[in-house]
Amino acid sequence: MECSCNNCGNFANGFSQRVEYLWRFLDSTSSAFKGRVSDERKVMEGEAAKALTNKGVMNEGKDKWCERMRGVAFVVEAFGEDAIDGGRALLRKYDGNWEMRVEEKDGCVGLWWKGQPVSFCSLWKLDMKANDG
Repeated sequence: MECSCNNCGNFANGFSQRVEYLWRFLDSTSSAFKGRVSDERKVMEGEAAKALTNKGVMNEGKDKWCERMRGVAFVVEAFGEDAIDGGRALLRKYDGNWEMRVEEKDGCVGLWWKGQPVSFCSLWKLDMKANDG
């Protein structure tokens, strides 16, 4: 979700991205709940709808997030192998359509659904060098 309709002003592009975002989410929850309807599923789908109406939340990509974290004196930390292996094991256990990708440059972990990026996770710590001044 790199394009933000707040910034580019292109309604068609923004609408298309929102539909794509929602479809990936609904497709993955349908698979996770094996087609069953439950209160938990309704809550999750409702939260996704809220995210679609909050332009800032959905449209802030990983690069913007990292920039904000660095701007307040945090540095990225790589996840340990055990955490990565544990995450991958959970994904394999529950659904074969999910995939984790670890980025070489910054150590962020991308969560992908059917080959499409859905979310990312990053680990940060306070930059002690910046606070020594």
